[in-house]
Amino acid sequence: MPKAWQRGWLNSGIWLNMWITTPTGDRWYQITNFNPTFVNPANGYTGPAVTPDGKKAVWAEIVDGNVFANAFGKWKLYMADFVVDPNGSPALVNKRDITPAGAKWVDPGNFAPDGQHVLLSTDIGLTDAEGQDQWSLDIDAGKLTQLTKTPTVWDEHGVYSPDGRKIVFMSSYPYRNDPNSYKTTSLHTEFMLMNADGSELQQLTHFNLPGYPESQGQTVAATAFFTQDGSQLIANTMAQNISFKGASWNIRFVGPCGNIQGTATH
Repeated sequence: MPKAWQRGWLNSGIWLNMWITTPTGDRWYQITNFNPTFVNPANGYTGPAVTPDGKKAVWAEIVDGNVFANAFGKWKLYMADFVVDPNGSPALVNKRDITPAGAKWVDPGNFAPDGQHVLLSTDIGLTDAEGQDQWSLDIDAGKLTQLTKTPTVWDEHGVYSPDGRKIVFMSSYPYRNDPNSYKTTSLHTEFMLMNADGSELQQLTHFNLPGYPESQGQTVAATAFFTQDGSQLIANTMAQNISFKGASWNIRFVGPCGNIQGTATH
């Protein structure tokens, strides 16, 4: 059993390789071979994000684990074609570097329905990677669009809704008056919703505020994903302590991607 801080690193993609399995789990294929070692944390990945047609994948790899030079190390964003050979074995081929200029930390979310725009959490233009923003990258044109611009707010794990109109992400934005709210060791976040162009930002949860049904004490709202019809979120939180104890939540909207109802259950 790894120690709590080691589990935290694993949750961030350190020491992990990418695998693909069949829907039934009867066959497994190792796609990457980073040769992870305990003494070298510069091995691992985040992602991947796959286009709706299943033909391309985008992911990030850590290439430099020196956290003294860069808060989260240095990462590269890659894209490749997904293929399956006549024997049924999958592979990622034609790998190319699509890292945006100025990015040291980069974490892909998912693709919009157009299969062209992928969401990124990245530190472009920032001196402190903990104050990451949400960006949209056009993989064909290489054009970047900044969706949040809050250098002292932790914005991460953005995903498009199934219709591409909305984005949900974790953010310390509600606690921006607290100078430590976006720091790794004192992070507390909520799930936020905004339009695909970054407008109409609204807070969905209140895990860190007393008096709400979902209140948990100091909590990290980590990841959330839309159901296929866009009417619900399947979300995960973690306690902000060395236990990394998590909880799963079902958040229902009033109408697809609309306003949240007053309760959340887990």
